[in-house]
Amino acid sequence: MGAVIGAVVAIVVLLVLIVLLVLSRYRVPGAEEAFIVTGTGKGHEGKVYRGTGTFVLPVVQRATRVQLSSVKADLDTSTPANDGIELKVRGVAVVKVGDTPEAILKAGPRFGDDLNRVKALVTEQLSGELRSIVGTMTAKSILVDRQQLVDQVARSIKEILGNQGLILDSFSINDVQDSDGQYFSDLAAKERLDQAAIAARSRAVAHRVAEQSRIENEQAIIEQQRELDIEREAARQATDRAAAEADAVRPLVEAERRRIQVEKDNEVAEQTARLRDTQLDAEVRRPAEAELYAAQQRAEARKAEIIAEAAAKAEGIRITGEAEADALEKRAEALGKLDEVGQLELVLSKLPDIVRAASAPLADANITLVGDSVSPVAKGAGSSLVSTMELIRGATGIDVAQMLSDLGTSDTDGSGRAAPAEPHQDH
Repeated sequence: MGAVIGAVVAIVVLLVLIVLLVLSRYRVPGAEEAFIVTGTGKGHEGKVYRGTGTFVLPVVQRATRVQLSSVKADLDTSTPANDGIELKVRGVAVVKVGDTPEAILKAGPRFGDDLNRVKALVTEQLSGELRSIVGTMTAKSILVDRQQLVDQVARSIKEILGNQGLILDSFSINDVQDSDGQYFSDLAAKERLDQAAIAARSRAVAHRVAEQSRIENEQAIIEQQRELDIEREAARQATDRAAAEADAVRPLVEAERRRIQVEKDNEVAEQTARLRDTQLDAEVRRPAEAELYAAQQRAEARKAEIIAEAAAKAEGIRITGEAEADALEKRAEALGKLDEVGQLELVLSKLPDIVRAASAPLADANITLVGDSVSPVAKGAGSSLVSTMELIRGATGIDVAQMLSDLGTSDTDGSGRAAPAEPHQDH
């Protein structure tokens, strides 16, 4: 029983040791670190792990830690410039291992996690590049344009550091001095003199420019004043011309205004006339036309009535005339059938009425006879009777005078009747 327990304990201890061994071989890089694992299964150059862990097999694999932190390298070198002036240059460079796997694989075998080696290498290489570039420039150009030196050194060193897996974060020149301090003092004094001369020339130029500007401004003001006077005179003349034209045009404008007013008055009068005409239509013409129409209708009715009455009378007259004509025709036939004695008796029976009618004008006449002679009246009465007989003979063809003459001279037969008279021929 004790042997079994001992065996179990030994197995558990062995398993714990194995687990601890396995865990000890699991490597996880820090935030500013990377691992290069070489050996079995990792290729010829190895494999880079950053941000993730991996197992590193004992004996057959190896893990190299690479620091990715920045390294500050101070530069302090003395070198002659192109013009022979010895210069002391102090600068600062900040470098680090690149973040790409290629850069880490280049820097890992050289530096590992030893940042001092990186600093020493960078200091040496930068100092050499700085000296060689200073040797191509004059002391004055370096003093005047220090940034040019910085840019040239940075461009030159970046390629060198890149071949070693390093990158240049920043580079600056803090100070540049000549060896004895006299050259830069003299150069500064000369520069100050030059600047003073330049400033004096600038002030003189500025004064000359200001004076010229003042003169030009005064000339411009004079020219503007002259142009203004010309414009004022032109404006005055234009105003005078406009006033003269206005005076000349004013009668025309007034006439036009009056013409327009007359046209408006005429339009108002026409409108008033049209309104009056409309009122007359409504108040006089239409009632008059209505009255006229009514009168015309009444006249037409009266005309129709008169025509009807006239037609009736004409018809009555026609009928009466036809009846009288028929009666006359029958009387004429009857007269034609009478002999001369009968015709004479008929005429003599009507003769008193005829003579009375013929003498009616004499009865109405107021005649005063003077003296015993009455022959004019008797003569007039006889003439009237003769005229009456002639009228009867002309109207009826009966010659009363001839019939009386024939009756008086004719013989009578034994029966005591008058002999028939010869027909009278009217010659």
